[in-house]
Amino acid sequence: MSKKTLAVLTLAVAVVFLLSSVGCVSKKRFRTLEQESAQKLGQADARIDDLTQKNEALNKDLTATQGTLAAAQNENKQLTAGVASLKDQLAALEGQKAELDKALAAGQETEASYKKKIGNLNYAIAALKKKAAEMEAALAAKDTEISALQAAEVSLKAAADEQAKKMTALSADKDALSARLDKTLAAKKQTTLILGILLAVAIVLAIVGTVWGRKKRA
Repeated sequence: MSKKTLAVLTLAVAVVFLLSSVGCVSKKRFRTLEQESAQKLGQADARIDDLTQKNEALNKDLTATQGTLAAAQNENKQLTAGVASLKDQLAALEGQKAELDKALAAGQETEASYKKKIGNLNYAIAALKKKAAEMEAALAAKDTEISALQAAEVSLKAAADEQAKKMTALSADKDALSARLDKTLAAKKQTTLILGILLAVAIVLAIVGTVWGRKKRA
């Protein structure tokens, strides 16, 4: 075997060894990158799932709060109508008292009859005033409840909007991460393919060099 042939073979073997080593390292890095990619995407999915569950809980609370608020507002309307009705009844009774006073002054009512009728009216008026005061107190309490529910509704909507923004941002980050990882993996695959081609060429060159050396000796 000539020195030139030996040098070619040595170089070819060295190239094969080098490309094989680089190929092994590249494959290890490729597997590591795939594992890291899967881990990062898994973490992103976990965060998205967590935010989704929290957002669902917020929406559930918001729906319940809005239902309670609607019921409270309906009760408020009923109480308001009840108070207005009681005030109308009180006004009517006060009107009857005024008519009795006029009738007594005109001599159309006796003192005994007047006292009996006015006593009944005063009793009815006192009962209505008590009932009206109770309803007004209930109405004030309902107004306070409605204010609290409206504040809770605003807070829950704000929280839900914030969660939705976080989910949108996180989904965008995940998509960007996935795109970067796909690009990196594609580049790694291309590098591995090139190394494979170079390795094949080096092996072919080594074989050709060996055959050529044998033919030359023959």
